[in-house]
Amino acid sequence: MTAQLAGSDNPTQVVLPGQAAAPDGPNDPFMMYLMHYAFRRDLYQFARTAPRTPVDDHATWQALHKRWALFRDTLHHHHTGEDQWLWPLLGSRSSAAEQQTLAEMEAEHGVIDPLLAAGDAGFARLAAGADDAARLELADTLRRTHDRLIAHLAHEETDALALVQRHLSPQEWTDLEAKFGEDSSLTDLFRVAPWAIKGLDGGDLRSVRTHVPKPVWLIARLCLRRFTAADRRAFRYDPDATR
Repeated sequence: MTAQLAGSDNPTQVVLPGQAAAPDGPNDPFMMYLMHYAFRRDLYQFARTAPRTPVDDHATWQALHKRWALFRDTLHHHHTGEDQWLWPLLGSRSSAAEQQTLAEMEAEHGVIDPLLAAGDAGFARLAAGADDAARLELADTLRRTHDRLIAHLAHEETDALALVQRHLSPQEWTDLEAKFGEDSSLTDLFRVAPWAIKGLDGGDLRSVRTHVPKPVWLIARLCLRRFTAADRRAFRYDPDATR
């Protein structure tokens, strides 16, 4: 899906499943919205699957632990870029009220990070062999992580990205996106590209394709079959997974 105000010369904004807002403006934060879509999708699926995965199926817990690492690493990279580059740049141009929004962004990251660490520990315990109490504890951690992250993403899309549109030029946004990718390797791209588009279809997939550089799209499509096979192995007990 896409959204654009009538009569606006601004770029059309992508609106993906679960997205809370897409503020109009001169910038096209498409990749931000795509990452947010994937974070939401993953947490829904982890929260559905963990309580249903038998504690004695160690191979599946090991696959889930590996799959969680992909989610965690990508989210950590995303938040680090925002904390290091995006919020400070916006803060230098913002009013006192707007700076409060940015302080809330950082504070919300600070709440989410320990929950991710607790998720790491929970998946590691179950991959190594644990009991039902460990599974219940992990399920609770995933629910709390889900609730916190979903609220944060909605807050960011509604308020923080409105500041991006208000205070940054298209060239500044392009430069920031380049900074976000500076420490990413080709291996990272081969992991993240198919992960990002998982579950998109129809108009959403077509909309994403128009925004993605052709080489990245080709990598995503080439790696999708292998990614999907491993993903289905990890989420084999998800009742809503596409088989």
